[in-house]
Amino acid sequence: MNILRILAVTVATTTTAFAGLELGADVSYFNPRLAARTYPSLASTQTTAFAGPLFTGYGHLTFGIPQTLLIGFGPSLGFSNQSVLDATAGETRDEATIVRFGLDVKVQLEILQVILPYIRVTLGKDSINWKDSGAVGANTYIAESSAGGIFYNAIIGFQIPLAPEFAIYVQGGYTASPGSALVTRSYRVSGVNQPVSSPSVSDTSYSGYLLSAGAKLSF
Repeated sequence: MNILRILAVTVATTTTAFAGLELGADVSYFNPRLAARTYPSLASTQTTAFAGPLFTGYGHLTFGIPQTLLIGFGPSLGFSNQSVLDATAGETRDEATIVRFGLDVKVQLEILQVILPYIRVTLGKDSINWKDSGAVGANTYIAESSAGGIFYNAIIGFQIPLAPEFAIYVQGGYTASPGSALVTRSYRVSGVNQPVSSPSVSDTSYSGYLLSAGAKLSF
């Protein structure tokens, strides 16, 4: 009899699964370390520390068991403008812009009603553009380059509901892009374009940490 009761409760609980929509946005402190070839020769690779905000928005189709578990998945879009932290000798400017588009998945426990812990994983494609300027001997140079490849996030966080349809959240985790080929768009010395043979190997990569705060609406 007890087994039948447990089965009845289990069936009743699992059949109350629901579907919904979740829209969220957050801003992160993002500090990637970018490994890329150095100008003018492109013969060696240098690792440079960057830092700046990362703005991310996402949309999730959600389903789960009320007051127990929520699973959401959908697209995410991110944008970041990064400034160099450890400029090398002769370098006057080094800035990077990163655009990310990916598939975002979240699994959230909803047993506690005041704080909801979750894990969140994102896999997608990024596009990196950066501008590097400095001195070559007595001359100045400006290099504009791009790269792009697969990136991923692995994040843990918790959500605080403020209303049935509105919540705030904080999260932190690790992000990386394993590697992509460097493409030189232009390289000018004292205003004169210079020929550059870009390497074809996947030698541009980055990794770093995210610390974020955001808000979301549920429908």
